Amino acid sequence: MKNRIRLKPWAVLFWLLAWQLAAMAVGKEILLASPLRVLARLGELVVQPGFWRAIAHSLGRIAGGFLLAVAAGTLLAACASQARWLRDLLAPLMLTVRSVPVASFIILALVWVSSKNLAVLIVFLMVLPILYLNVLSGIDRLDPKLQEMARVFRVPPLRRVFRVALPQLMPPFLTGCELSLGLCWKAGVAA
Repeated sequence: MKNRIRLKPWAVLFWLLAWQLAAMAVGKEILLASPLRVLARLGELVVQPGFWRAIAHSLGRIAGGFLLAVAAGTLLAACASQARWLRDLLAPLMLTVRSVPVASFIILALVWVSSKNLAVLIVFLMVLPILYLNVLSGIDRLDPKLQEMARVFRVPPLRRVFRVALPQLMPPFLTGCELSLGLCWKAGVAA
């Protein structure tokens, strides 16, 4: 994780000042509230129990959609790596889901799903293709020489998975999780 973004205080202050100046230039709080007004309103909300219940429910739905997508994406990638027809079948679906804007899915999903479960579905749809494609590309790049060596030395299949395959799959899996985490929060809030 060498490329992790580190926030510098001066950069945060710059953007807060830019936000304040933009709010002053707009001059209409309904269009763009100032950072101080947002902070004051947040202070009013945090003392209300309903605020924390809403936060907890939203976090639960977002986390649920994320975990479902991680499980489904990983399972589908494992299956698609073994069955070329499944990989070919899923390719247009994954491309479509990645290409369609979140707002479009939200509007369509409201027809089929109650607004209570909307966040789970939207987060699932946004995260699934990222995890699927990252894990699938990791499986495709497994070192065949290591697999062959494990077979020659008669390493049991379960140990092969945990000692040979998983260490090679963790970097693309973790990258997929990292990429999709930011997107899932945005999608969950939008939903």
